[in-house]
Amino acid sequence: MQQTYTLSFPAPHTHYTHVNLALAKINIPVVTLRMAVWTPGSYLVREFAKQIDAVDYSFDQQQWQRAVKTDKNTWQIATNGQSHLYIRYDLYCFEHSVRTNYIDVEHAVLNGAATFLFVEGAEKTPKDIHIIAPENWHNISTTLETINQSVWQRRAANLDELIDSPIEIGNHLSYFFDAADVPHELAIYGSSNCNTEKLIADLKKIIEVETAIFGGHPCNAYTFFIQHTDNTFGGLEHLHSSLNHVARWSYEPKKYQQAISLLAHEYFHLWNVKRIRPKELGPFNYHEENYTELLWFFEGVTSYYDDYICYRAGVTTQEDYLSIVAKNINTVVNTAGIDTQTLAEASWDTWLKYYRRTENSNNTQVSYYTQGAVVAMLFDFIIIQATDGQHHLDDVMKALYQRYLQRPEEGITQQDLINVFSEVSGLDFKPYFQQYIYNTPDFSPQPHFEQLGLTLKDTTPANKVYLGLYTQWKDGRLMITELDKNYGAYQSGLNVHDEIVAIDLYRVTQDFTKLYAHKKAGEFISVTVSRQGILKSIPVLLSDDKRKQYELSLAAHTTEKALRLRNKWLSTN
Repeated sequence: MQQTYTLSFPAPHTHYTHVNLALAKINIPVVTLRMAVWTPGSYLVREFAKQIDAVDYSFDQQQWQRAVKTDKNTWQIATNGQSHLYIRYDLYCFEHSVRTNYIDVEHAVLNGAATFLFVEGAEKTPKDIHIIAPENWHNISTTLETINQSVWQRRAANLDELIDSPIEIGNHLSYFFDAADVPHELAIYGSSNCNTEKLIADLKKIIEVETAIFGGHPCNAYTFFIQHTDNTFGGLEHLHSSLNHVARWSYEPKKYQQAISLLAHEYFHLWNVKRIRPKELGPFNYHEENYTELLWFFEGVTSYYDDYICYRAGVTTQEDYLSIVAKNINTVVNTAGIDTQTLAEASWDTWLKYYRRTENSNNTQVSYYTQGAVVAMLFDFIIIQATDGQHHLDDVMKALYQRYLQRPEEGITQQDLINVFSEVSGLDFKPYFQQYIYNTPDFSPQPHFEQLGLTLKDTTPANKVYLGLYTQWKDGRLMITELDKNYGAYQSGLNVHDEIVAIDLYRVTQDFTKLYAHKKAGEFISVTVSRQGILKSIPVLLSDDKRKQYELSLAAHTTEKALRLRNKWLSTN
């Protein structure tokens, strides 16, 4: 079956694209059209079909009828023996994110899952895309193959490639450079304070380091899409590209690390998840959730490497990198949900919880990104120590990539990971997986750092009291936004959405902690709140502040072995 999509933008200020799908050589009695409900890399059902107004069809492009909708993302059309079928629909595109579509008078950025109805049963066949851009739009960026010697005509080899290939159309700026012997495009939309020359120089270094880790590059070409916005941030990996949102004024030195680390993160996904992938994530089921317990590895390991690679590439200083590591450790050990949810559970339940945080999430959940990154680092340390500095996590990643090259259609399981970790380290790694992935771990990271000639210093202030709540000053009112289950505010019965009016009968200001700073742990304060318009006075127990604050530095005095192991980890070669 031949399939040709035509995208046009007759009135881009209305945020619509008009989609035509022409089918030829049809030999089935019923054509079933479906829309993906999620997009790979973003593990939440997002119901992209909600943006379609209606689906019409015709056999002659003159007599149009409404297609029959059979469920939330499925339409069916009886072909009546016809060999050609034409389908049309208008698609509303006004959600600016890395997962969705956005169209305005200046440009269009389209994601495949959110754009294309596809024919069930024809997923593996090529799909052609013709783009009719407004006359004042002159540039297009996408990794889809050019056909008919026209940049406005593209081809996807199959449905997976169609869904996995963003398209940017408008007058964005394109910069081209080579790195790791691969041509790259930097497609930037929107004004910013980005020093493009510096950004490209840093990306080149990062690309070389990442390619060296895996021993080869998987692409013939690659595109970094960057959308500059006022306040959004994030990225989504693709098979030959990444789509990234970066706040337009975030390239100043204090914020640059976050931006460059994001790009390093999504680039690392070229190998770790787009090639080395969980068995459950391929072939993709676009109609429902695809569960896996391995996101701690594919996102957590990638989160460990993003800043680590920036350091190894010379983009980030050693001092700044050690500070980032300490910050990650602090985040993990101070997350109240660390005793409730395992990394395996966090991976599995991402479809329900990760993208749907509530005021109680911090008490019950962990991040498979941040905690996964800290565990990946500890696993790296364990390998370095066990092999006396001969191997580290790079060797695990390279072995997994070689496995992919030999069996590209075969995803990996948790047992496969245990086997590779065990082979590289010479240890039975199963107990470490049990401790850190399948249980809620009691983190005591200092010994691992000491063995590598590093000092993880506990700088937690002594004798400091803490209520365990987060607040927001809004319209002259102090509102509770979150409570930590380990402290008195939660345990004494304060609620999220309570307005704190007074403490010990003194009216609160934004700096309300001064009202009880003179008191000690074990004493009570009286907190007056307005709860749904009713005043209540609640006795709240003050607790010691148990939140840890670690600082990481090179040990001043260490053994020759520890120095050798430290150099293995912090080597920039």
